[in-house]
Amino acid sequence: MTEEVQSLSTSALAKKLGKSSKQMFAELEALGWIVREGDHWTLTAKGTFEGGHYKESKRFGTYVVWPVSVIEHRALVNPDSQLLSAAAVGKLLSCSAVQMNRMFNELGWIERHIKGWRLTEAGTRYGGRQSEDARSGVPYVLWPETITVHPALQASRIDTERNIRLPAEVSVYQCLDGHQLPSAGLQKIDDWLYTAGVVHACQRRLPIEEEAVCDFYIPAARLYIEFWDEQDGSGYLAEKMRRKELYQRYQLNMIELSVDDLPELDETLSRRLLKQGLDTL
Repeated sequence: MTEEVQSLSTSALAKKLGKSSKQMFAELEALGWIVREGDHWTLTAKGTFEGGHYKESKRFGTYVVWPVSVIEHRALVNPDSQLLSAAAVGKLLSCSAVQMNRMFNELGWIERHIKGWRLTEAGTRYGGRQSEDARSGVPYVLWPETITVHPALQASRIDTERNIRLPAEVSVYQCLDGHQLPSAGLQKIDDWLYTAGVVHACQRRLPIEEEAVCDFYIPAARLYIEFWDEQDGSGYLAEKMRRKELYQRYQLNMIELSVDDLPELDETLSRRLLKQGLDTL
């Protein structure tokens, strides 16, 4: 046989496997066989090992071709076996599956469905693959292991996992959504609400005659959140008790969080918001 018969372009390979060319290129990139350099796809050492090589054409220039044998390659026939769930990605990054999906969502790589998650166009570019539970039909997304070193995901992880005990001289804490708050604890809660997709206001005045502001207000549930920090001083304690009394007197719906709740917001705050009719999972 001639080389032309024995070799397949990536588009021809996609057709043989019943996939779109776009999907095929995304899968090969996710597998680490090719990388995008400018306007061209370039073979990696791994791609060369799998039999990929270059071909010259007057019409198309230099492009990658593959041996016919890769049609039966396990990674292409069943690419899901080479991909990771959000839980598996989270394990590599020391995050929970919930945290990972919220980070992917905040980056615009996935979007919420009635149940589960749907892959976006941007997520497809980074090797994401749409899948669904065989029994329930709930959609979810699988990722290549290379996603763990993506600069945008690394930056998002650093932002969302900031140490809540920052230097004492810091007086204003910048949140992911642009809010500026006076403590690291408030910042942690604000970042959690933002990545969970919960619309909220900060330091909003209470709708009462007395002068008082809340830490957070969630309009969808008419719910206030108060965070009680470990600050010393009679002034702070007095203000804390005054606000608690105002919530009770005016029968305003309020939940309280303490420093001890901060490491487990996925559990504690999710559970409390669910009781208020807000599903953040």
